[in-house]
This record gives sequence, C-alpha cells and structure tokens, in this order.
Amino acid sequence: MKHLFLSLLAMFAVVGTVSAQDAPVNRSLSFYLDSFTGQLNTSEDPLFTGNEFEFGMTYSQNFATVPWLSMWVKALVVTGTAGAFDADESFVGNASYFIQGYGMPRAQVGINLGGYAVFALDTRGLLANENYYTLRFGAAGALTFQTILEMWMVPNNTGGPTGSAPSKDFQTVVDLFEVRFNYEIGFAPSWTYRTKLGLRFGTTGCDWGNHKVAPIDSSAARFGNSFHIRWENQVVWAVTPKFYTWAQLRYQIKHLTYAPQATAHDIFLQAGLGYSFDFSTN
Repeated sequence: MKHLFLSLLAMFAVVGTVSAQDAPVNRSLSFYLDSFTGQLNTSEDPLFTGNEFEFGMTYSQNFATVPWLSMWVKALVVTGTAGAFDADESFVGNASYFIQGYGMPRAQVGINLGGYAVFALDTRGLLANENYYTLRFGAAGALTFQTILEMWMVPNNTGGPTGSAPSKDFQTVVDLFEVRFNYEIGFAPSWTYRTKLGLRFGTTGCDWGNHKVAPIDSSAARFGNSFHIRWENQVVWAVTPKFYTWAQLRYQIKHLTYAPQATAHDIFLQAGLGYSFDFSTN
C-alpha cells in the first residue's frame, strides 16, 4: 500500500513537471481548520459526544495540456475529547484530549476529472470515488447531484475482539455509499448559502447507544441497517479571494431500519476557516 501511494505521488509529480514545460499551470497550497461540536441533542447521546477538530493542508494543481485533469495531495489529523463512563457504562463527562482513532495523521492523493468525477486514495488504504452532475440556473443558483463511494482496499474490521481474536462478523469492504443533493446560491456579495441532503449507507450496525458491539448476521444486513439521512445547511463567507470562513448546522436521522434501537435525531454544529496561497505560473 505504501509503495502504491508513493508511486501515484511520483507519477503526478512527473506529469506536473512535463505540463509546466508546455504551458503554465495553476498551483495552490491551502490550510484549513474545521471544528465539530459533537452531539447537541442529548436524547440518545451525551452533550458534545463526538466533538472534534480537524487540521489539514492541501496542495492542488491543474494541467494546462490536459485542461480537464487536476490533482491534489492532502494531509490531515483529527483531534477531540474522549468520553468517560462509570462501571455501569453511564456517561460522566469528557476525558482526555487526544487524536481520534479514525483521525490519525494521514495523507491522500487524488485526481479530478473535469469537475464530474474524483478518485482518491489515502494512507489508510481507503479508495474513494465521487461523481457530480450540476444544473446551473444563473442568478437562481445551482443544483448538484452527487454519489459518494468509499471502499477499503483490504477488508476493514469494525468490531471489537471476541475472546483473544477479532471476529470475522465485522469484516467490511464498503465503508460508505451516499447519494447527495446539493443546492447553492449567492445571496450577497461574497456570501453563499448551501443546503445538502444525503441518503447514506455505511457499515455500522452496532448498538452504540448502549456502548456495546452487537454483531449482525451478514455484511449486507449491516450495510442496510446503517441507513441514515443527513441534512446540512451551510453559510460561507469569502472574506477575501484567499481567505474564507463557514458555519453549518447538521441534522441527522439514524436507526431507520435497525430494530434494536428507536429512530434517533442528531444535531451538530460545525464551523471552519481556510486560507490559500497561490503559486500559479500564469
């Protein structure tokens, strides 16, 4: 996996050098910070459960000789606080500040095919594909239809150990499949409103409400039982052409097809900012 990732990175570096000799290309280096409150609706989980902060940077460039192709390299880390539970598994507050297990420092390399599709591979062995189709209505905004697929190149195990060895009941290849509808419109100079509705399938079929792992008979059942709906409303302010900030409210309905748990309603608040440096040659 490491050698494959390095080979892809070297390939992009070579292509970028050749393209730069033929014609100017656009290059940028961006830094960002995203914050996530965690759970605000405490009907199922305690307040601020799952809070996190993501720090990252992205280098991107297009290729003048291949105008429909661009690439990026991204590095990030996700931190947050861990919940503390007593002997009865009751939540008693947030504990230590640490790097999240799913947010260990990692890198990603990807390509963008004309704004219609992207493919990316990261150092965890996760392969991602996103496809887009946008309808533009001029001053009335734009509507984008999007599909997202994330797959583990080597099967991932989502459960805890059974006895002295991990259980095969939790092996999965597909990490996420989502169909998303995005609408955005500018409502003032430098201000944009976006609303995003996603129908999401993952691989979690566990009784996380009781902080226990409950195996499900098959990967297909686990995938189906993870179905949830996510609705996000975001406001973005482009302070300058290089500096932006945003805030977003996320509403999520889950356990729609998972019998052991009642339907749950999650509310989260997110915000972030970013700055981009332009290294273009034109």
